[in-house]
Amino acid sequence: MANRTLENKRDFLLNNNNLYTNALYLAWPIVLQSLLQVSIGTIDIRMVGSLGVNAIAAVGAGRNVVMVIMVIVIAISTGTTAMVSRYVGRNDEENASITAGQSFYLAVAASAFMIPLGLLTNEWILGLLGVGDEVLSLATDYMLIFFISVPFFLLNFIGRAIFQGAGDTKTPLVIDIIMNISNVALNYGFIFGFWVFPEMGVMGAAIGTALSRVIGTTLGWSALLSGRFIIKVRLSHMLKPKWKRSKRIIDIGFPAALQGITRNVTTFILFAILARTIHGEAAIPAFVIGTNLSQYALMPGLAVGTAAATLSGMNIGANKMKRAEESGKSCVIVGAGFMMFFALIFVIFADPLIRFFLDGNNPEVLRIGKNFLYIIALSEPFHAATIILSRTMQGAGYTKKPFYVTLISWLFIRVSLALLFAFAFNLQSTGVWLAINLSTVISAGMAYYLFRLGKWKHVELHPKEALQRG
Repeated sequence: MANRTLENKRDFLLNNNNLYTNALYLAWPIVLQSLLQVSIGTIDIRMVGSLGVNAIAAVGAGRNVVMVIMVIVIAISTGTTAMVSRYVGRNDEENASITAGQSFYLAVAASAFMIPLGLLTNEWILGLLGVGDEVLSLATDYMLIFFISVPFFLLNFIGRAIFQGAGDTKTPLVIDIIMNISNVALNYGFIFGFWVFPEMGVMGAAIGTALSRVIGTTLGWSALLSGRFIIKVRLSHMLKPKWKRSKRIIDIGFPAALQGITRNVTTFILFAILARTIHGEAAIPAFVIGTNLSQYALMPGLAVGTAAATLSGMNIGANKMKRAEESGKSCVIVGAGFMMFFALIFVIFADPLIRFFLDGNNPEVLRIGKNFLYIIALSEPFHAATIILSRTMQGAGYTKKPFYVTLISWLFIRVSLALLFAFAFNLQSTGVWLAINLSTVISAGMAYYLFRLGKWKHVELHPKEALQRG
C-alpha cells in the first residue's frame, strides 16, 4: 500500500507537465495549515485575554522564549525535508526511512538536553525580558509545562517536515485540524475549569496546548510507522543512531536556522531604530500592526516555498536537473501572484484594517501604519522571489549561500539603510519602510544570481551517497 501510494505520488510530481499545478497541489494544504495556526493562536490569546493583561503578557513572554527554541526545529526540519525529498525522488525508500528515523532520534536527543536546561533556567531566561513580578510568575508556570512537553513540540514539527519532504501535504493538514480543534477545546477546559479540573488560568492554556501536541505527535508518527501513507518509517531506524546521517541533517539545516536568527535580530534592531524616530511611540505599534497584517500575505509565499523545496529535492533525486530549475521558477510566479493579491487587499482596506487593532482614534499610528502597508506592498513580488528561490536551493541541500544572502541583505544592508534614511535623510519611519523595501529587492537579486549559477543542483547529501546506507 505504502509503495503504491509513494510511487503514484512520485510519478505525478515528477512527470506532470504543468509545473504550476504541482506548486498549487503541494501548497494549498500548507496555506490552510498556516491560516489555521494563526487563527488558533488568536483564539488562544482571546481566551487568555479574559484573565487580564498580565495573562496576555505572560503568554507573550513565554512565546518569545519558544521562538528561540524554534532554531532547533528549523535546523532539523530543513535538513530532513531536503534529504527525504531527494531520496523519494530517487525512489530510495530505505534511505528515506533512515533519514526520517534519524530526525526522530535528533528530536528526542535535543529534548533530553533541553528539558533539564529549560527547567533550571526557566525563571532566569524570562527575567531577562524585564517583565513585572506577576507576569514573571505566570510566565514561569506557562513555560514549566512547555519545557516538560518539548519532545512533542519538536516531534510534531519534524513529522510534518517528513510528510512534506515526501510530497504529502494533505496528511499533515488533517492532523493539524484534529490537533487544533483539540487545542481549543482543551485550552478552554483547563483555563476556565471543567468537570473535576479546577480553573487553571495561564497554566491551563499551557496544559491544553501541550496535550494537543501529544495528540498531533501520536497521530503523525503512527501514520509514518503504519506504512499506509506516502512514506513508511521503520522503528529500527528511529531507535538506532546513525551519526553520519544525523550530522548531515544538521549540516544542511543549521544555516537555515541561522537565517531565522538573523531575521529576528534585524527586526529587533529596527524596533530600536523606530523607537528613536520623532514619532516613535506611534511608529512601534504601527510596525507591529503592519507586520501582523503582512504575515497573511507572507503565508502563501512560505507555503509555495515549502512546495518548491520538495519539488527541488525530488527532481534532483530523480536526476531531472532542468525540471528542478523550472519548478523553482514556476513556484516563484505562483508565490508572487499570491503575495501581490493579499498585499493589494491590505492596501485597499488599509484604513479599516489598522483601525481594527486600535482601541480609539489614533491618527498618527493610522498614518504611519498605512504608509507601511503602501510601501511594503511594492516589494512583495521580490519578497516572494527571495523566499521561494531560497527554499528551492535549500530543498536541494544548498543552505549556506542562502543564509549569506539573508545575513548581508537583512542585517547589514537593511539596518544600514534604515539608519541612513531615517536619520541622515530625516525620513523617520518612512525611511525604515523604504530601507525594508530596497533591501528586499537587493535580496531577491542576490538569490536569483545564486539560483542562476546552478551550483545548488549538484550538492551531494553526503560523500559516496549512492553507496552509503549510514
